[in-house]
Amino acid sequence: MKIPFLTPNKITPKTLAHIQWKNVAYNDERKIFEPFSVNKDVIGAVFVDISKHYHGEENLMIQIKNRLGKILGHELMSMDKDKSKQIFGFNIQVEEDYRRKKSFRIGELLRLASIMEMMENKSPHIKIYSKDTAVYFHTKYKFEPDITAFTERDLALQTIIKEKSPQFTDLKEKAEELFDEAIATIGDGPKQRELCQKTNAVLKEYLQRAVLEEKPDKNHSFINGFYMILKKETIIKHKEFFNKLFEQQGIDYKL
Repeated sequence: MKIPFLTPNKITPKTLAHIQWKNVAYNDERKIFEPFSVNKDVIGAVFVDISKHYHGEENLMIQIKNRLGKILGHELMSMDKDKSKQIFGFNIQVEEDYRRKKSFRIGELLRLASIMEMMENKSPHIKIYSKDTAVYFHTKYKFEPDITAFTERDLALQTIIKEKSPQFTDLKEKAEELFDEAIATIGDGPKQRELCQKTNAVLKEYLQRAVLEEKPDKNHSFINGFYMILKKETIIKHKEFFNKLFEQQGIDYKL
């Protein structure tokens, strides 16, 4: 789908982009937003669009382009066509030149677009697999650990165990206890799954503390990525946080 080239001069900090909705197709009741544009300092108007992806009936692609049609960022995700409308985000990517310039906030704009999709379709959550280098980006937007694989759990625990900063001493001790317990109960499926849930709780606290620092990805890097989840109730709990982001991005949308 081609994005209409709206007049950039009509987009100002005081003029928010009004969001309109439509069905994906006449026989597909999933809701997707109509293309819209917002203004960015330095680079001017950028255009946000979502459409069915050519690969997979349930896959959708969100794209952000500049006035020349160059793709600045995209997110590929699936949304179930059944009543659950569950969303899984396969990949979110921003072109390197625009990733370096944090003030462009292209990644944030993609995330807000997927949150709008989640809320309008009454999806219970967005699940993703986060790369180790993107964990803190997702944490910033309220994603939480959602580890169920035992190996993934153990690698996350090892990350906390190798922590040297004194402000994480209590969490390091908890991680060591959980890791030792995991080794001692190998073969006990229910116990191993219980330890995944306990690890998620410790890891959530670890992320919330680390993300407050200026460069958490450098000072508290992960050995491996892991699954994360953004729940509907979490968004509602932090709706003022998200509403502020929508306004800052120039989007007329409130939770």
